[in-house]
Amino acid sequence: MEHESSRFSDIIRSSRRSVFFTGAGVSVASGIPDFRSMGGLFDEISRQGHSPEYLLSRSHLVNEPESFVRFYRKRLMYLDKAPNIVHDFIAAEEKNGRSLGVITQNIDGLHTEAGSRNVDELHGTINHFHCTVCHRQFAKQTIIEQDMTQCDCGGVVRPDIVLYEEMLDESVIRSAMDKLERADTLIVMGTSLVVNPAAFLINYFNGNHFVIINKDETPFDRAADLTINQDMTDVIAHIYNS
Repeated sequence: MEHESSRFSDIIRSSRRSVFFTGAGVSVASGIPDFRSMGGLFDEISRQGHSPEYLLSRSHLVNEPESFVRFYRKRLMYLDKAPNIVHDFIAAEEKNGRSLGVITQNIDGLHTEAGSRNVDELHGTINHFHCTVCHRQFAKQTIIEQDMTQCDCGGVVRPDIVLYEEMLDESVIRSAMDKLERADTLIVMGTSLVVNPAAFLINYFNGNHFVIINKDETPFDRAADLTINQDMTDVIAHIYNS
């Protein structure tokens, strides 16, 4: 790993407009399970006769709002989780003027909490909420402090995440595409790149260096200049210690 980490470090140092693209693996390093390993979630749902996707769908919100609220409060609001070394590294690269920002598939908001400012959250964020009726907006802290599940108008308060059966935010997609087109380096971390829009968006990158850091292989490995199939926290720690 030392040779690969050294190459990655050289690429980072030579970059002036890098872009990071992150997936569930970055959140897992903070102790947040990915969707398909949410602490027995699949078994729990199967006993209820639902598919896992249903609990994160607009149909669930519309047809069973109380059940939807119980689900996101139990399964998505990780109040004891904090950014890890990868989040901190990405934020530092942006602060130091070497990165255009980060594109993420994660909804936990940890990139923002780590200090990243130019964040494109493809699937939304659990850090912000709104009323489904009057569209009043709420911060996560307000939801927690007031134990809020319903707006004063009577509408359900839901997180600003993209549910199954909902469209992605076009402005977020355009911003991500713009970053990728302007970047000289793309660093993909913690995602298999098999689900759109991730796989679709990668094609907009035409820069000099393409790096993938992921424990498992991805369909884009052959197109990458450098592929590191190691724990990303170890890779970043190696850079800090070198």
